[in-house]
Amino acid sequence: MKGGNMQVLRLAAVVGLVAAGALVPGVCAGGEGAKEAPKKTVQVVEVVLQGEIAEQRAVESPFGPSGHVLREYTASIRKAAKDDDVRAILLRLNYPSLGLAKRQELLDAIGEFKAAKKKVYCYLEACGNGDYLVACSADKVCAPPGGMILLTGLAAQVTFFKGTLDWAGIQAEMLHFGKHKAAAEPFTRDSLSEENRQVLNELLDDLYAQFVATIAKGRGLSADEVKGKIDHGPYGAHEARIHHLIDDVAYFDQFLDSIGQELGGKVDLVRDYHHLGPKGPDLSELNLFSFFAALKPKPDIPENDRPKVAIVYATGMIVFGQPSWLSGSVVTAQEIQKAFQKAREAPTVKAVVLRVDSPGGSALVSDLIWREVERTRKAGKPVVASMSDVAASGGYYISMGADAIVAQPATTTGSIGVVGGKLVLRGLYGKLGITKEILARGKNATLFSEYTPFSDDERKRVEALMKGIYDDFVHKAALGRSPKLSHDDMEKLATGRVWTGREAQKLKLVDALGGLKEAFDLAVEKAGLKGQDVQPVVLPREKSFLEALFSPSVQAPQLLGGLPLPEPVLRTLPCMQVLDALSREQALTVMPYLVEIR
Repeated sequence: MKGGNMQVLRLAAVVGLVAAGALVPGVCAGGEGAKEAPKKTVQVVEVVLQGEIAEQRAVESPFGPSGHVLREYTASIRKAAKDDDVRAILLRLNYPSLGLAKRQELLDAIGEFKAAKKKVYCYLEACGNGDYLVACSADKVCAPPGGMILLTGLAAQVTFFKGTLDWAGIQAEMLHFGKHKAAAEPFTRDSLSEENRQVLNELLDDLYAQFVATIAKGRGLSADEVKGKIDHGPYGAHEARIHHLIDDVAYFDQFLDSIGQELGGKVDLVRDYHHLGPKGPDLSELNLFSFFAALKPKPDIPENDRPKVAIVYATGMIVFGQPSWLSGSVVTAQEIQKAFQKAREAPTVKAVVLRVDSPGGSALVSDLIWREVERTRKAGKPVVASMSDVAASGGYYISMGADAIVAQPATTTGSIGVVGGKLVLRGLYGKLGITKEILARGKNATLFSEYTPFSDDERKRVEALMKGIYDDFVHKAALGRSPKLSHDDMEKLATGRVWTGREAQKLKLVDALGGLKEAFDLAVEKAGLKGQDVQPVVLPREKSFLEALFSPSVQAPQLLGGLPLPEPVLRTLPCMQVLDALSREQALTVMPYLVEIR
């Protein structure tokens, strides 16, 4: 009996030990020292937006992954939306250089990610107006205790150089067609004309309304509430939380822990998601063989039988001849003509998307590119124009011949007009003790001289030249928009003024609102490829490093990754580009793009 009692007691002790094992870490039925079961992980894709985010790279880096271009960010987000392993994305915004239309392109992709019933988180350390616009797309926004939400509203700033030119003894001889054609105003005035003050106020009103509406939708506030909070800004992190502009104040590691708790596991933060293949990180990009592979030119059009849509990028100032060191990213006739020719000649390329991010420039080059669009359409291949931040003046010129034009609501477009002239440097030469004596044959022989202003006859000839370009611009714009707009309707719009993409759609200057994806889908539809596996092909393709070294069309800043110039200097470069362009041609289709929306 005693033995039986002892066995019962031992059994009870074992049962008690097993039960306790469920509560005591490190103790389980597997025996002493067994480890705790591994914690579940959840994949969250980190999307870091910082620095210059361009439309296109000119040169392929032989040293591994380089900075992403816009289409890679949007493609990564859309890829993650369809990836069953990805539970969420985490946006980290560190003052990316993006216009409002490009930000709307990102918001479109984020919207598709959220439509897949996945979470979007955002971590802000310090952000400006544009960054906050993207942050508002997130389900939860967090900032560290020392973070700043610099929400202050939008401002348009125009820089004028007339006082500097007067001081230097430089006379700006400028003419324009279109009463709102304001590209010359920074050189001929010290303040805005009333016509262009009105245009800029209307442009700013529309952009501000879009800005407020996006924040209101993202944060669940009314438009009036958002305007009140903007007027009260900027904010520190704790104050921003009180005003419901962000959801949490925490350090990054703490925010990750809270995301893990919400998603039910430890966060596995996936970085550089765009470079991940089905087998994980593509480490081959970092080896020596990759370096030599990057030196080798690749074919412009992949050699396979898949139907393709070519995406032709026209990014930067439209320039005649070889670009100078001032030019930065430019659009040249030679490069775009070659891209369209490749698309026309390749039997597998069925349509073209012309992606435009340009304020215009050379009237001649704009017309040559317009002709390439026309030739491609006549060859039976539809062309759809996709407008980025800006596609105005020459940027609109090269777009207007397309079968359809797609723009973002915040795109700056229009500016149908012509500006021209020259700078007279005689006063500057005099200050430097320089004189010139000119001997001429022919009444207009000194027309292009930088030493003398236009004579009456010379001015008439320049006006006649510009009038011919303007009339051709208006005629072709009406032709491209027909039957939506008659020639008379187009003349009323061709005053040189700019509109947002949203207003331009109402005026029938563009056909639809959206980004590159919507333009690509429309091109697929127009080519009769809907439902097929269509391959996008980017033209002009990125040059290999070796090609770039010996290519006169690639500037040193593009090859070396850009020059670290101060921001105030960078803001004046567009003005210098206009002057550089005027030294080559006396008539330009360039918008009054010396305007900053900040």
